[in-house]
Amino acid sequence: MAQYLEYGFDGRVAIITGAGSGIGEAEAIELAKGGAKTVLFGRHLEKLEKVADECRKYTNDVLPLAVDVSSRESVQEGVGKVLETYGRVEILMNNAGIESRLKPGETFFNDLFDKQDEETYLSFYKVHAWGHYNMNLACIPSMIENHFGRVVNTTSVTGIHGNYSTPGYTASKGAAITQTKAFAMKYGKYNITFNAIAPGMVDTPMKIDATPREYEIVANKTPLGRVASALDIARCALFFAQENLFVTGQCLTCDGGSDLA
Repeated sequence: MAQYLEYGFDGRVAIITGAGSGIGEAEAIELAKGGAKTVLFGRHLEKLEKVADECRKYTNDVLPLAVDVSSRESVQEGVGKVLETYGRVEILMNNAGIESRLKPGETFFNDLFDKQDEETYLSFYKVHAWGHYNMNLACIPSMIENHFGRVVNTTSVTGIHGNYSTPGYTASKGAAITQTKAFAMKYGKYNITFNAIAPGMVDTPMKIDATPREYEIVANKTPLGRVASALDIARCALFFAQENLFVTGQCLTCDGGSDLA
């Protein structure tokens, strides 16, 4: 796409976490369309291979790797393989995420709000905050060496207003937003930008528990009249990954205006 050529993705080395489905998958395919050397991180290699096949329609440089972002050892091993293969990391899309699974008839506010055990509560932080932290620290040395880096963190509107989910989830997303700002302040002098996107409801496999009625409610309260697709959100994220960018430490709400209601 002409827009992606202007964004300067061609030849850039990009890591996308959570690339096996949803927003991460859409980001990977769009970066591949822009000519990026596309590295796919996720816990399930079989899912990554399917996304890799789609990316190879647009670029020959695709590398799927099984990586758990909540494990520092796994992250260091994965990023090490990227550096061995391509010699650098220039774009990082921190997209890996988890949600609470609802049983039939359960709701977040009534059934799961005040019944989270410690392990479940902290699991959100291990992926949404610690996972970003691990990935950032592994990739920053290469970005400093090349005096260029674009890091985009997928968070959530729930991390801004606290609605629609459990405290562990919303708190971890809020942590990811403020952590983005902290990294932006420290590493801007190396021409490394850190920005976040905060989607609302997105039609992805992570919303497997959502009912048609929930989709309808969100669409009706959204000025743009529908629930977002993964591609809608990916395009917002890629704005922050472009080469010529004088923006850092920001969080873009991309929910079709539903937070205005």
